[in-house]
Amino acid sequence: MITVDTVSNSKVITEIKTGGQKYLQSLYDAHRREFVKWSLKYFRLDEDVAVEIYQQTFIAFYYNIKEGKLTELKSSVKTYLFAIGKNLMKEHFKSKQKFVDTPEENFSDTELDDSIMAKYENAGLKETIKEYLQKIGEPCKTVIELYYFRHFSLDSIANRLNYKTEQIAAKRKFICLKQLKSLMTGNL
Repeated sequence: MITVDTVSNSKVITEIKTGGQKYLQSLYDAHRREFVKWSLKYFRLDEDVAVEIYQQTFIAFYYNIKEGKLTELKSSVKTYLFAIGKNLMKEHFKSKQKFVDTPEENFSDTELDDSIMAKYENAGLKETIKEYLQKIGEPCKTVIELYYFRHFSLDSIANRLNYKTEQIAAKRKFICLKQLKSLMTGNL
């Protein structure tokens, strides 16, 4: 029986690519508890959130291998998973930061994000979304592409587009998503 302990780091990728589901499950289980404890201790996450982030981390690890993005493991599996997890936790905290709304605006950025991205992911509408982005034009096209397709942080988008703060980038993203949603529902 192949276990996590008996497979060297150099063979992890081969094991996952060949579809060893039992190995994959044992690899998942081997690092889960320690990852969650680490998340609770150093990032003060709620346990449910820590488990969810671990699941996202492991899925990212798996798809990095399956899609050929990770072809050689230069660190331990644990180190690689924890690095992905740390980045996902940073994104989690960034998404939880609030910025001050002007009194006339009361919106839910999360609801808008979810509805647009759910249509993109669930219905496979990548080309349709790209067509809508062409219709919206700049800077919305760039903001949405950077955030959703290239996974830039709001801070990185602010720097790239010369916005003074990441709150301005967040505000721009909201406005752009609102325009995109209106266009998709035929109200623009």
